[in-house]
Formats: sequence, C-alpha cells, structure tokens
Amino acid sequence: MTFLIAAASPDLKAKIAKRFGHAPYYLIVDSESLNFTVINGARENEPSFDLSHFMNMGIDAFILGNIGPGAFNNLTKFGLPIYSCHGMIVTEAVKDVQSGKIQALLNPTMNRSVRTGSQGLGKNKMNQQGRSRGRRRN
Repeated sequence: MTFLIAAASPDLKAKIAKRFGHAPYYLIVDSESLNFTVINGARENEPSFDLSHFMNMGIDAFILGNIGPGAFNNLTKFGLPIYSCHGMIVTEAVKDVQSGKIQALLNPTMNRSVRTGSQGLGKNKMNQQGRSRGRRRN
C-alpha cells in the first residue's frame, strides 16, 4: 500500500503530525519497501494544501493525527480510508494500519476546525476580519 502521511518531520522516525491540514510535512510511503517521498506542508499562516494532485501518485490511504470536519469531508471525496495514529511514529503507524490494529475513521476526530475554534477569525474595532486570540489586551 502507498500512504500519504502527515508528519512532524521529514523522515520515517517522525511523529505523526497533530493536524492534518497544516502538517509540516507529508510523506508518501510505500509500506512494502518503506521508500518515501517528502513534500513540504503548508506553513501556519498559509492556506491548507490542495491534496488532489497527490491522487495521481497512487495513494491508497491517509494516515494522520487529528482531522477536523472540513478536511475530513475533503478527504472522503477521494474514497480512500483515513486512519488516525495520533502520537505514533510513522513506521509504527504504517505497521499497525497494515496489520489491522487501527481501523479507518468514520468521522472526524475533532468537532470543528482549529481555525474556527477559539482562535478563529473575528472582527476588530473597525469591523475588519482579523485573528481572535481568545483574550483582550489593553
């Protein structure tokens, strides 16, 4: 199988990234040979990565930490299984998914996107769009 994995660093000993849409790296890993390709992810202030171009790379499934409803809905359009391996390292996650220890997700792991939570977009005094940080500074 070939997995698209959200990773915290660009190697097989990396932890699975906490957030899928803004993972620092994406690894495309062949589970048989453990050969992999590294793709830089979106930075914190950039829009989420458009993953549709990965579908031409023979991806069979997604491995990630957490996923909100928006990203979950986008990924389910591809019809591929999504596995949550929060806190694991890449090689461990690949092994556990392959062996059937981890079941595919049926729902997102988060109730809402991190971007729409307490640090979501808000309005400033001039009614302009801005980042809300959840507390007011004087």
